[in-house]
Amino acid sequence: MTFHILLAIQFTLVAAGMLVNIKIGLFSMVMILLFTTICLIQLSNDENTHWEAGKNIMTYMFSTWLFFYLLEILNPNNVMAAWNINITPYALIPLICAFVVPLVVRSKKDIELLLIIWSVFVLIFTIKGYWQKNYGFSSKDLYFLFTLGGWRTHIIWSGIRYFACFSDAANYGVHAAMSAVVFAISAFFVDSKWLRIYFIFIAVCGLYGMGISGTRAAMGVIMGGMLMVTIIAKNWKALLGGIFISISVFCFFYFTNIGSGNQYIHKMRSSFHPSEDASYLVRVENRQRMKELMAKKPLGYGIGLSKAGNFESREQMPYPPDSWLVSVWVETGIVGLILYLSIHGILFAWCSWILMFKVRNKSLRGLIAAWLCMDAGFFIATYVNDIMQYPNQLPVYIGFALCFAAPHIDKRISEEKEPGILNKKTDEQE
Repeated sequence: MTFHILLAIQFTLVAAGMLVNIKIGLFSMVMILLFTTICLIQLSNDENTHWEAGKNIMTYMFSTWLFFYLLEILNPNNVMAAWNINITPYALIPLICAFVVPLVVRSKKDIELLLIIWSVFVLIFTIKGYWQKNYGFSSKDLYFLFTLGGWRTHIIWSGIRYFACFSDAANYGVHAAMSAVVFAISAFFVDSKWLRIYFIFIAVCGLYGMGISGTRAAMGVIMGGMLMVTIIAKNWKALLGGIFISISVFCFFYFTNIGSGNQYIHKMRSSFHPSEDASYLVRVENRQRMKELMAKKPLGYGIGLSKAGNFESREQMPYPPDSWLVSVWVETGIVGLILYLSIHGILFAWCSWILMFKVRNKSLRGLIAAWLCMDAGFFIATYVNDIMQYPNQLPVYIGFALCFAAPHIDKRISEEKEPGILNKKTDEQE
């Protein structure tokens, strides 16, 4: 239960940003370390804790990543302030999720509780976005737009991009798309009729938030999620349905102009025609220039130093990364990028294998597949936008970790069913 409280607190910090200025990075690190310590103490006093569940390949791989992160201190261009700020999202959250989630999530109800907690905050974020669109911005929102310069990327040719409680519209739009994927798929695998209806409603809220954010990268989350579910469904109907929906969505946006009079549909459609988008072409050109500089930086410019001007360092990358994966490349070099991509590539393959061949309970498999499909879409979007921002890391790495919890939950479900089956057979024999 402690981990569920931790998740709720992390989202509460984001929601509280509507009212007061909070140094989310600092509070997040303190809360994560505090509640993780409490959680581990509780687990050590619980006779039902099977520590083997936490000793999985995800834990080992992110321990390796943490070791590499520690080595980045030796980078000649390293700035300790930037290194300290980024250790939580870069290394601690993935490692904590990898070890703790398989220990604390022990049943389908635990997964449903995670979803319910998340859903409450999706509702809050949706209401805030709706309020911004229909009733205007708060004084805090206006400060971000006109004092901090947010208007440059949020009041543009296609209209206003709304950002709810988040740091920017891209972060909000992608988070909304993540929730849409998870809750839409989960709705088909929960037992309760009312919970199914509720999850579908939350998925619609996510799609609404994605739309008003005007974030094209969010389409990658949706498309990636749909494609991933066809791979791990192990069901011909789901496979054909997923392929049909994916092709239909692609054809609608790529080959037609239907709905282009709507600013949000027009914005989303532009993501299917990148060669016609000036900002995309600038990014491609910048990346070509980056290659020349990065050839001399196998370990990168240093953690947290991909964006020039945030910290004083000896050398600075003169071009903006504009995407999370490019940021990883700039900050950790080709060595770090290869390690990072290898870890996540192995994770996707391993988690897919677990769900397809190690989990027999269809409902459990579907509930956890929803998170992995969201992860697939999210990492597609990380190539085009810098969206590995707070609080997206938590649902992303909880999703991976749930896959390693799945075989243990599946085993418990089977053990609970077997006594009932045995008793039934005994009664029939008598």
